[in-house]
Amino acid sequence: MRRHLFYPLAAIAALLFGNLAPAQTIKVPYVSISGFQAPLYLGERAGLFRKNQLDAQLIYMPGGSLIVQTLLSGDVGVGSLAPPSAVSAWAKGAELAIVAGGIERALNVLMVSPKIKRVDDLKGKRVAISRFGSLSDVSLRDALAHHKLRTQDISIAQMGGLGERMVALTSGVVDGAILNVDQVYQAEKLGFHVLIDMGKLPLNYSTQGIVVSREFLRSQRGMVKRFLKVYIEGIKIFKSDRELSIATLGRYIKTNDREVLAKTYDFYRDAWESLPTVRREGIQQALDSIPEGKNPKLNLDSLIDNSVIQELEKEGFLRELYPDGPKR
Repeated sequence: MRRHLFYPLAAIAALLFGNLAPAQTIKVPYVSISGFQAPLYLGERAGLFRKNQLDAQLIYMPGGSLIVQTLLSGDVGVGSLAPPSAVSAWAKGAELAIVAGGIERALNVLMVSPKIKRVDDLKGKRVAISRFGSLSDVSLRDALAHHKLRTQDISIAQMGGLGERMVALTSGVVDGAILNVDQVYQAEKLGFHVLIDMGKLPLNYSTQGIVVSREFLRSQRGMVKRFLKVYIEGIKIFKSDRELSIATLGRYIKTNDREVLAKTYDFYRDAWESLPTVRREGIQQALDSIPEGKNPKLNLDSLIDNSVIQELEKEGFLRELYPDGPKR
């Protein structure tokens, strides 16, 4: 009789006392207010951080290079950003690890004023990016090279986050801006148009990832693992629960325009990978795009780290989320 009673009581005790475990605080800077951050937004909205004993402080911090600096300083634990910023810093000696990917193709665009009709019309014009070394910077330079233009042919202006770039474009401070799909639909309603769609160029960047310092991964591996559980489950919810995801996007990107939200959701739902392992080819292209990438001593194995996701897979977490296997 005692044996039969033990298992229910043990399960109840684990449930009760497990939920009483103190939550660990983790500061998470993220680079853009957009669909790129949907798993984090749903982590808050759906209670996934609480579920994994994390007290997450999501901090909007425009500019991947700025996030990398805070990671290296130890002020924050985990960063959500486009990996090219981490690749650039790592190539210069920063001890970083990319522990998850998520979106493995270029999604940004060069949006311009109506007076610019052709790519050649960019000559002498001013174009807004976030910061030098960021994905917006790298992709703009590669797009110009693809169209046989030099960076010297235009004026590149560091304007910060997507909101700041949108304001700079619509107010006439700049003639063009690198934006995400979230802003495209809004800007089109104001008369602006897409001049270059990076997704249609032969660019294979990893455009969303989770980055940590090597020291944080060594000392707080368990916290990183719980964070990635939130991230992966957030992706699943985003890809499977349309209404909750659209409502969540509206709350964070601050729009009630149902048409914009629906288009944004459909675009990102297709872009997200169910299993966000870091893909080497996307990181390699980012490395090839910078001068430091020519260093033959650089080994991407010291930057890419899929070991935490592999542990979660071995422990059965992915099987619990996707009994029939991850779907596209």
